[in-house]
Amino acid sequence: MRVVIDTNILINASNDESSYAFRIIKEVIEGRLEAFATHQTMGENRQMLRKLVKDREYRELLEEFFRKLNIVKVYKSLNVVADPEDNKLFESAASAAADYIISEDKEVLAVENYHGTEVI
Repeated sequence: MRVVIDTNILINASNDESSYAFRIIKEVIEGRLEAFATHQTMGENRQMLRKLVKDREYRELLEEFFRKLNIVKVYKSLNVVADPEDNKLFESAASAAADYIISEDKEVLAVENYHGTEVI
């Protein structure tokens, strides 16, 4: 299964190892999910998470997650939602032919489906 994962999932996973968000990260690390992002998004996520996540073990887990990410190039800018940062999720999903965008952002979730990519 091909997925694009919103930063809010990575942040929320740090709070609870039994959470849905944490399990998603583990699924990527263990190879049961293929996660995709652009170089720019991955770099921004790494930088933001270094500032926000204090738990050393979880930061190490995230580094494993980032090593498993598949990098995609975006060939077309999209304007699906109002927030340009959130549009990057849809651009990555389109470039990766992702099955799912995984997010906890209400505006992103409101889209539900974008050209065959389900938003969950």
